[in-house]
Amino acid sequence: MITRRDFLRSAGGLTLLALRPAGHGLFAATADGPRLPLFTTLPYIQPGPASLLADGHESMVVAWQTQTGTADFAVDFGPTERYGRRASCEQQLRMSGRGGDGDPRLNWTAAIDGLRLGQKCFYRVRGNNQTLAEGYFTTRQPRGRKTRFVSFGDNSYGDLSDRAIAYHAYQQNPDFVMNCGDNVYESGTENEYQRYFFPVYNADVAGVRLGAPLLRSVPFYTVIANHDVQDKDERGHETADFGRNPDALAFYTAMHLPLNGPASPTYATPTMGPAERVAAFRACAGDRFPRMANYSFDYGDAHFLCLDSNRYVDPNDAALQTWMAADLAATDAPWKFVVFHHPPFNVGNEHYDVQHMRVLSPLFEAHGVDVVLSGHEHNYQRPRPLRFAPAGPGKSADVGGKNRRVPGTFTVDRRFDGVTLTRPDGVLYIVTGAGGKHLYDPGFTDNPARWTHAEDGHVDYVVRMVTDRHSLTVFDVDGARLAMTQIDEAGAELDKIVVTKARRSS
Repeated sequence: MITRRDFLRSAGGLTLLALRPAGHGLFAATADGPRLPLFTTLPYIQPGPASLLADGHESMVVAWQTQTGTADFAVDFGPTERYGRRASCEQQLRMSGRGGDGDPRLNWTAAIDGLRLGQKCFYRVRGNNQTLAEGYFTTRQPRGRKTRFVSFGDNSYGDLSDRAIAYHAYQQNPDFVMNCGDNVYESGTENEYQRYFFPVYNADVAGVRLGAPLLRSVPFYTVIANHDVQDKDERGHETADFGRNPDALAFYTAMHLPLNGPASPTYATPTMGPAERVAAFRACAGDRFPRMANYSFDYGDAHFLCLDSNRYVDPNDAALQTWMAADLAATDAPWKFVVFHHPPFNVGNEHYDVQHMRVLSPLFEAHGVDVVLSGHEHNYQRPRPLRFAPAGPGKSADVGGKNRRVPGTFTVDRRFDGVTLTRPDGVLYIVTGAGGKHLYDPGFTDNPARWTHAEDGHVDYVVRMVTDRHSLTVFDVDGARLAMTQIDEAGAELDKIVVTKARRSS
């Protein structure tokens, strides 16, 4: 097991000072002076609003949560442990607890601004003149730098598998995490984040049965998914019900992600419930709701387009497609990733019918997308590189429907093997949804006879599928070379491919 001191000797970390357990995961200061309110979530790092490298603007967010009470918090930061600069702290009141029986809490944030790319930054959290936490992180890398990130989805619900994946993700020393959605189960509430998410990815020490302190130094990007919006309206459609869960939609209040997506998307995350509770949520989320559902960002030589693919979204929406096309066309990044929760190409039985995002395949192909990452199906699937021509919209426009099949024509690159032939003709649609929740499709591992569907003409587009163990995906981006490795919950390698492309002429 890695101790707190060991962690501080690695790529980044945070020391907890003057904090002690106070029951139920809460913490309070022990030093003399005014008593601080109990911590319900310890300090963690978030990417913040910065998105494109060309913006020349780099920032990060330090966030934490406490019970209500008087506190004078401050965050010092700088290129050395002498700090030299201070970030102002802001607070937002957040409802908590099912049925309104929980105490309200305060979400605190400090924007660390005016940073450079590829810069190591030290920070210190203080409360009532007591030093509570110290740590450091590294900002996004500029073009031309090697980067490593890990990706997984469908993760946190309180089992040991969550913790094993967090631990092995941490062992890879990633620059950042790219989550494929369903951060927590079952309803994406603030309470669930405090019980299942932060204790795993913001653990005090790293261990295969404990989790890891990833969030103390590593930015965590994610996409909104169905278990972030798990309630149903009278039609059975996804919505966030603030009558049932006053702390619903914690995706918008716990996460701090880029804000360069559509300010008013046509298909925004639906809400229902008492007007005063919805208003309280919107006040806490601010301009993150509903804008943060779609965003993009750069990291090193890669560009990431992150999308809301929930059942209330129609991917045929002209405004959304115009924004996506403009975003992908504008980047000069050598590698282009698209991330959303519901996989367009998936041969599992659980969610095979949820195909609505297939209609975007021609757009991805036209704009040179290399990899699409998804979760939702609780296993690992690697299709061959493919191109897809939808036969019209199919049922993709059936907003709220469970069967959203999109038939069409497949063109599959069967020559690419990722070893001797590494230049794919088509897009790689990777399903990495084995991040912790119970697994789907037992018996599918190493059983290609089960990897086709009659509705797709039994096209054998999947070449590797692992359904009997949890896993995560590791990407190494190095100039014209991209390596993808699948690691299981015991740290063993399940799959590996290399993708290359011709270098651009200067």
